Amino acid sequence: MRLIPAVAASYAPTLVVRRSKRMAGLNLIFASVLFGLAVAVVWYAWREDEKLIVPLMFLGLAAFWGVMMGQQFRDETPKLAVGRDGLELPGIAETPIPWGKIEELALGTGLRALGGGRLDVFVTPDVFAELKLGNRWMGDMIVKRAGLRPGFTILGANLDTSTKTVVDAIKRHWPPGGVRG
Repeated sequence: MRLIPAVAASYAPTLVVRRSKRMAGLNLIFASVLFGLAVAVVWYAWREDEKLIVPLMFLGLAAFWGVMMGQQFRDETPKLAVGRDGLELPGIAETPIPWGKIEELALGTGLRALGGGRLDVFVTPDVFAELKLGNRWMGDMIVKRAGLRPGFTILGANLDTSTKTVVDAIKRHWPPGGVRG
């Protein structure tokens, strides 16, 4: 387990969450099928002496997506950890977000059949300014949330643990009154 080194040595987290192998595998299969279709389109266009620019662009995009999905399938690194010192987000926050800096949690809906749901985490502005949040379109699971309040969204469909389980682990440590949703 690769967590923030200084923190990992000081405590054992209550919950460690990684990327879902099931969802990454399904995405990899879909990307492979799309790549196969792109190869067929390039072959057809070449055989019929058609212009190849659009089919080759389609092939390039399919290849990029396939490589990205392959990397995500092999990814074993923790995406978040819940512990007594706070919410740890490796690669996003240098240190765990202390429980006192989390103002509110809101459990949202999502693709429940795929383990979905989302967890909106509202934090203080100083914490939010230090976060390096990802992009939804690149497959990141912890992204900037839409809205005016500083916070981020944990997208549950691509995690190996449901957002409800994450909330249950957070409730063991988080001092404020509760969770909406």
